[in-house]
Amino acid sequence: MENDKLILALDVNTLGEAEELVLALKDVVGTYKIGMQLYYGAGNKAVEMVHRHGGKVFLDLKLHDIPNTVAHAARVLTGYGVEMFNIHTSGGKEMMSRTREAVLDEAEKLGLAPPLLVGVTVLTSIDDDALNTEI
Repeated sequence: MENDKLILALDVNTLGEAEELVLALKDVVGTYKIGMQLYYGAGNKAVEMVHRHGGKVFLDLKLHDIPNTVAHAARVLTGYGVEMFNIHTSGGKEMMSRTREAVLDEAEKLGLAPPLLVGVTVLTSIDDDALNTEI
């Protein structure tokens, strides 16, 4: 499908605003990015709303914590049936490996396709100066 090539960022505060965007663009957009702004305001209702309208979800929460915590969170997100979600690679190899294992295991248990797991290395807001002097 042509609309599988587009991901629309639902960077709004409310579920109502997000739903207006989904309804207006569902014929040309296949996947919707739900980031912290909307997710912290609407929770999983945002994921459910996108799915109800036939869209796929990229859950952009950049998970970063101890390996056990991120792996357990990944199981929950896998159960939501999201297309993909991301983790911050600065959590280290163990966190990334355990998260991947949790995703694959949970998807198999639930009979779901495992979501794509994306690693964020450096935020786009970090410039050379910040990278070299602050981090």
